[in-house]
Amino acid sequence: MGEKEEPMVSYYKDARHFTWLVNGWLYHGKPVVASEQVEDMNIRYSGKSGKGGRVRRRSRYRDVVKKVDAVKYVLMIGSEMQNYVDYSMPVRIMDYDALEYKEQIAVLHSRRVMEPCENGKTEKWMLSPLKKEDRLIPVITLVLYIGEKPWDASDNLYGLLDLSCVPQELQQYISDYRIQVLDVCHTEDVRLLEFPTDIACMFLSLKYQNDFEKLKQVYEENHSFQNVEIDTYDTIWEVLDKTGGRMSAIKERAQNERGGINMCNVVDQMLETGRSEGIEIGKNEGRIQGSIETYQEMNVGYDNTQFYIEMKYNLSSEKAAEYMKKFWKK
Repeated sequence: MGEKEEPMVSYYKDARHFTWLVNGWLYHGKPVVASEQVEDMNIRYSGKSGKGGRVRRRSRYRDVVKKVDAVKYVLMIGSEMQNYVDYSMPVRIMDYDALEYKEQIAVLHSRRVMEPCENGKTEKWMLSPLKKEDRLIPVITLVLYIGEKPWDASDNLYGLLDLSCVPQELQQYISDYRIQVLDVCHTEDVRLLEFPTDIACMFLSLKYQNDFEKLKQVYEENHSFQNVEIDTYDTIWEVLDKTGGRMSAIKERAQNERGGINMCNVVDQMLETGRSEGIEIGKNEGRIQGSIETYQEMNVGYDNTQFYIEMKYNLSSEKAAEYMKKFWKK
């Protein structure tokens, strides 16, 4: 699991946060699922194949797995956190879901094996692991993609198959498998705003992580972002890799009277910090340029000049080389 996924997985393991995600994704913001309905499930799935000495076992892990007991149905919902495009995702999800169904069958089978038969004897073996009336719990797998690159992988198995040489009349017999992907950074704002406040704020912050001016505009247009939970704020900045003392100080100054975080205040502080740092960087660049020009006028060689500015301004060799290329007069 990558560094970006870890805080998101921790966040969505919380039942409230998970219901916010599900209600926004599956029900377009309607509060259909309540946190009281959410039950933690095993995140490890195992299966085996073969017989005798050739039995092979395999395991799969899923990021978040919950059981949601709604009024008319029971779902097992898993969220796959991704910050890179996995072009094999339809097969990967199909494998995960198959293991989940196999595990359910194994549980039902273990209950049936020792059930008494009509003649009063104990059934020790059954040809079918399921009875005709048995039913499995449906599985919905949601792929939450938070990468900056657009999700351009197929959302179904057909998209991975080479059907060019398969006769048209045979293609109807080839089973497809569709997956559900939310490409956060390339989904329209109006759709992201259908999610509950904290999730919408998180997704829009990810989407506009490189454009704070646009993020400020989005925050100001949605007054609910003036009161976001601290857990949500912490997760956003962990994912964006902007942790540390500066973000802690900003959080303290942006906390409102209700104990939440005013995200409009946060982005204002970030913009001001960026302007201040930009001014300081500009001043420092001016000093480096002056040093390079002075050394060049004194006929100091190119390599020696690069070494001197690297030492004087505590630069990496790569950064010093960039400044030399930029300011050395040919």
